[in-house]
Parts: sequence; structure tokens; C-alpha cells
Amino acid sequence: MIIETLVAGGVVMLASLSGIIFIQKTAQDFLETKLSYLISFSAGVFLITAGGLGLEVFELAPSVVVGALLIGVGYILAWGIHAILPETHHHHDPLCEHKHGVAAKKLIIGDSIHNIADGIIVVVAFSASPALGIAATVSIFIHEALQEVSEFFVLRQAGYSVRKALIVNLTVSSTILVGIILGYFALATSELEVLLLAISAGFFLHVVIHDLLPKRSHHEDFNSFLKHILIVIVGAVLMGFIANYLLDSHAHKNKDTIEAVKVT
Repeated sequence: MIIETLVAGGVVMLASLSGIIFIQKTAQDFLETKLSYLISFSAGVFLITAGGLGLEVFELAPSVVVGALLIGVGYILAWGIHAILPETHHHHDPLCEHKHGVAAKKLIIGDSIHNIADGIIVVVAFSASPALGIAATVSIFIHEALQEVSEFFVLRQAGYSVRKALIVNLTVSSTILVGIILGYFALATSELEVLLLAISAGFFLHVVIHDLLPKRSHHEDFNSFLKHILIVIVGAVLMGFIANYLLDSHAHKNKDTIEAVKVT
């Protein structure tokens, strides 16, 4: 599991370089017009992963009520972090103006904390199952790519050069490794597994509800809102197929291993 989580952390860190793609004006215009659709798509992806984490919680918790309460604790904790550091998420309007470096510094601190939490989630997800770990990694990568593109523009508007902005993004993104290390230490105590899974599920739900799901008030007409809802469904369906395939593949591998042991 150590290799898998480190690879997952490396993959997520690569998302920090995604801002370089949008240096050209044409790419910026594309991002400005299509970002909301990408966010809606990631909402569907996150919903499936949050559901998978939730199912693991209910399976391991003493009861459904306890599981639900623990997930609620995770949601409240995520809400609290966002209330203290609202800059943790900043990808609704990546091209907005930031004339002072203060906002950029707050964003860096908030994103670092967010990445540490992502690292813990990756470890916890892989501890539950490889399929859930991969699903969590895919979800985090998509969300991180959107986040890092926005952060890249904030840093550029705060006066950072392209090179410095990319280095800062990569450095901040590397804090996911801190989360992975903390996750391993936490899982050394098996009693914490359910709690960490529940907190992870709560974090994912908070990101989906607060940050990703399309809101009617943000759309001028109902047709635009409906398009985004359909894209959420597309994201959920695609992620559902991927998760299903990973689960089936893992089940077949286990079956083949058991049969090989029986033969020997």
C-alpha cells in the first residue's frame, strides 16, 4: 500500500503544473467559459467517491447511526476549516483580480492544509480497498487541477513570475506527502480507521455540496442550470463505471490468487 499511496501523491502533485497550459490568451478564454462545466463534472466524480467512502464507514461502524454521526463530524470539520480559511477553495473565478500579495499568501496556506487532508484521505481510501484508493486519487487529481489552475492565475496577478508561480504551486502541492505520512501514523492505531474514513467522507461531501454542485442562483436561466446537472450525472456515471471496473478487477485477482494457493 505504501507504493500505491506514494504514486497517488505524485500523480496529484503533477496537477500543480496544470496552470502552465493556460498561459496563452486562447487557453485563458477557454478556461473562463468552460470552467463551470469542469467543476460540475468533478462534482459527479466526487459524489461517487464520497458514496464509496460512506459505504465503508457504514460497514465498519457499530451502527448506521454512529456511522452517520461520524460522517457529520467530518463535514462539520471541513466546514470549520473553510470558515477559518475561505481561501482554501478558489476555483469559481480564476481570472478575478488580486492586486495584493496578502490574498495569494492566504491561498497558499489554505491550499497546503487542504493538500495535507488530501494525503490522509488517499491513505485511508487505499487502506479500505485499492479500488476506493484509485477512485479517491482520480477525484482529488481532478479537483486539484482546477484548484491549481486558479491558484496559478492568483499568484500571477499578485506579481509572481510564471516560473515562481509554478514552483510555489508544486511546493504547496507536495504537502500531500505530509498528509500521507500522517495518515500512516494514524492508521497504526486500527481503532482510528472508521473515524478517518468518516472524516474523509465528510470532507468529500462538503467539497461537493459547498464547492462543486451547480446552484440555481448562479445561472441566469433554468436551461443552463439543467445542462450543469446533466454534466454532474455524466461525471457520476463515468466514475461509477470506473469504480465498478476496479472492484471487479480486484475481485478477479483475489479469486485467481486463492485458486493458485489451492493448487499448490
